[in-house]
Amino acid sequence: MKAAEAPTMCHPDWNRFRSRLIAAVTDVEAQMQQLDKSLNCEGLACEVAPRLGLAIDTPDDFAVLEKLVRAVRPIALEALRCTREEQGGQFALLLL
Repeated sequence: MKAAEAPTMCHPDWNRFRSRLIAAVTDVEAQMQQLDKSLNCEGLACEVAPRLGLAIDTPDDFAVLEKLVRAVRPIALEALRCTREEQGGQFALLLL
């Protein structure tokens, strides 16, 4: 599926897609933190697209996905912060 065709807020599958998007962004952010690296929203969108099975063939596709990533990134970062606090700063992460 192209990123521009991804579900939006009015679509019945929006909540499921949003959950998958947040999980993918969280995974990438966790990997980047483990590697002591960081990505901007553009790089994060490129990393998240294959995990969600989205094609970003056109500038419109990329713009849509980047906006979605930018919107959910604070949620993913908060999830990582909570996990670190609950685990005392230590948690297992499999790098694929």
